[in-house]
Amino acid sequence: MSTLSVDTIQGQTTAANVKMPAGCILQTLQGNRTTFFVSSSSTYADVVEQTITPKYSTSKILITVSGIGSAQNNNALYFKLLRGSTEINAGTGGGYYNVAGAITSDNSSSGFDVKGMSIQFLDSPSTTNATTYKLQCAAVNGTARVGGRQNNTDIAVPTNITVMEISV
Repeated sequence: MSTLSVDTIQGQTTAANVKMPAGCILQTLQGNRTTFFVSSSSTYADVVEQTITPKYSTSKILITVSGIGSAQNNNALYFKLLRGSTEINAGTGGGYYNVAGAITSDNSSSGFDVKGMSIQFLDSPSTTNATTYKLQCAAVNGTARVGGRQNNTDIAVPTNITVMEISV
């Protein structure tokens, strides 16, 4: 068995140019919202975001979003994932409902449905400029809540967005 121990890894020509093997995570950042977000509009609004500055233009960015949402009585909560102002990871069904995720209520239920939400997407931004990823939501047919139960303002569950730069 061999052991390699180093205090610092430095590029041969430039300190910042150490090429890592494909698949290595170069950096991880997380944004979170610890308060609930209420939506009563079919207009999409920002919920949580995180900015990352990729080290290499060839890197992939893995975006992971998690949280909960609450809808009631034939209501729906739709989610979009954006890179800057560009929608990414959307369905192709047509129109308004091309989304990255959704939470819907049971049509026959008079109670409040609380459901988990998780979205993952591997993006290729092809840039070394600061890039902001964000989750947006809109409610359809009434009011819905991200990060809590609609009829209880004492409950707030964090909504997180994690971005990881992965070497190629």
